[in-house]
Amino acid sequence: MITRLLISIRDRTGVAMVEFALLMPILATIFFGLFEGSQAILAYMKLVAATQTIADLITQQQTVSSTDMDNFNKAGQLVMGPFPTAPFGYAATSVTFDINTGAAAIGWQDTRNATTLANATTLAAGYGQKGESVVIVQGNYAYTSVFQYVLPGSITMTQIAFSRPRLVSSIPHT
Repeated sequence: MITRLLISIRDRTGVAMVEFALLMPILATIFFGLFEGSQAILAYMKLVAATQTIADLITQQQTVSSTDMDNFNKAGQLVMGPFPTAPFGYAATSVTFDINTGAAAIGWQDTRNATTLANATTLAAGYGQKGESVVIVQGNYAYTSVFQYVLPGSITMTQIAFSRPRLVSSIPHT
């Protein structure tokens, strides 16, 4: 009986399978975690590009309208591809600086699937001189994981882009 016990203790057949079975869930979690982490980083990079694109498109205009803002939203959604575009939104704000005092004031705000930028005048400090203006675009994206195993909820990402008008001192919104 003792000999059989000693023989079974020395017997190593199946050890690799048991170790693999114990490590497989950990390795799968690491693999899917790396995949989801890289996808989230890519989504954030796309958000940065989309936000900067919208700010750039707005500041290339002499005047903007609600239709233009819809088109800029489409451009931002195209930049966000191949990620789902429904969770993407932006808030654009034009901040003008008084010609006499240089005090910042909101010229106009427009949003698409986002909330307005509450502290725009504070953010604009240092981005313009007397009589100038700056356009601030805040892009938002709610990233939802492909595999709910690793990231069960969504991650809300935000990016802010600043750009100054190119053709006029202040871009009116009609």
